[in-house]
Formats: sequence, structure tokens, C-alpha cells
Amino acid sequence: MVTADFLRRYSHFSQLCPASLEKLVGIADEQTVAAGQAIFAESDPAESLYLIVRGEVNLACELGNGEFRVVDTLVDGELVGWASLVEPYRCRTFSTAVKETHFVRFNAAKLRAFCEADHTFGQRLLTQVARMLSSRLKSARVQLAAV
Repeated sequence: MVTADFLRRYSHFSQLCPASLEKLVGIADEQTVAAGQAIFAESDPAESLYLIVRGEVNLACELGNGEFRVVDTLVDGELVGWASLVEPYRCRTFSTAVKETHFVRFNAAKLRAFCEADHTFGQRLLTQVARMLSSRLKSARVQLAAV
């Protein structure tokens, strides 16, 4: 069961006030994905933001020649599905569980509405997402340069 105290343990949510955490709990559920199972594919509607609680997830891009290249591997505590917060709300990579992975899944439409209603929360969340994307871009460049 997802609780405010549980979410507070993760850096993405640790600075939020109790009321904001409770709102997040109200739009969250838990999901487990088996090893090898796709979480989403490139161009899928981005309907959820995921917090990896336990597991490992590969993010891959399809290259022009049809080959798939893993550009990042995410682990416990990382967010997956940032595209659910940015128009046009379409997934930008292929995401697959490397091993059984347990998530907290947030309903993206409700999360976006919460960001609109509480600008302080929205700014904090999007700042976290921007930091994460900067790090992932660097990682993707390293992976692609290794070709």
C-alpha cells in the first residue's frame, strides 16, 4: 500500500508538504511487471508516471536501421515515464523490465491537474524531472557514442 511516509523516502517527493503527499497517495497504485515484459513502447500514450521501488528497467531507442539500442538502465528510486508530464503525452522510448520490477504508478492526467492546481508542487516536480532528463541525456550520449 502506498503511503505518504513511503513516498517521502524518495528524493523526488521528500520536500513535499504532507497535504501534497496525501494527494499523490490518492492518485497512486502499485504495479509489478515480470522480467522481459514491456512497460511501454515508443509513441504509446503516456498515461502514467512510474517510481521504481524495486527492480531494473531498460530504456531503448530504435535506430534508423531498425536496431534497438539501450540508452539507459534505471534502478530503484528512479522515475520512468516523464513524457506523461509533457505534451503531446507520448512515450519517447521503449521501456522493458530487465528483472521483476515493482512500481508505484501515478495517474498522469490527475498528476498534471494537481500540478496546475498547486504551482509550487508542479514546479518542484518538474524541476526534479528536468534534472533527471539532463542526466539521462548525458547517459544516452555515452551509450550512443560507444557504437
